[in-house]
Parts: sequence; C-alpha cells; structure tokens
Amino acid sequence: MFQKIVNGAALLGLILSGSLAGGTYFGYKYVTSPQFKNKIKNALLGDVTKVLPSAISGQMPKTTGLGIPMK
Repeated sequence: MFQKIVNGAALLGLILSGSLAGGTYFGYKYVTSPQFKNKIKNALLGDVTKVLPSAISGQMPKTTGLGIPMK
C-alpha cells in the first residue's frame, strides 16, 4: 500500500514538474516575442501620447531663469 502511494506521488511530481517546465518555456517565448514587445510599447506610449499634449501645450516659456556662470 505504501509503495502505491509513493509511486503515485512520484508520478504526480513528474507530471507537475514537466508542466512547470513547459509553462516556463512558453512563458519565456511569449515575453521575448516581438508581439509582446509591441504590445508593451503601445500600452506605454499610448499613455504618454495622451498626457504629452496637455503637458507641452505648444507654448514656449515667456521668461527664463538666469544662466549658469561658466568659470
């Protein structure tokens, strides 16, 4: 009886470790794919392009500060 339990646990461990290794491999392939890179760029740059026009407002400052003295 004990041997059946140990064999079952060993088989379950082998199946789980194989599925983790496969999941890790496919996860790595997904993260390093060009599609994932483009998806992340679009998500980040999409947010920047929404905020940037209101931050710049297309205007130059009317006054500037003092220059830094060069010695």
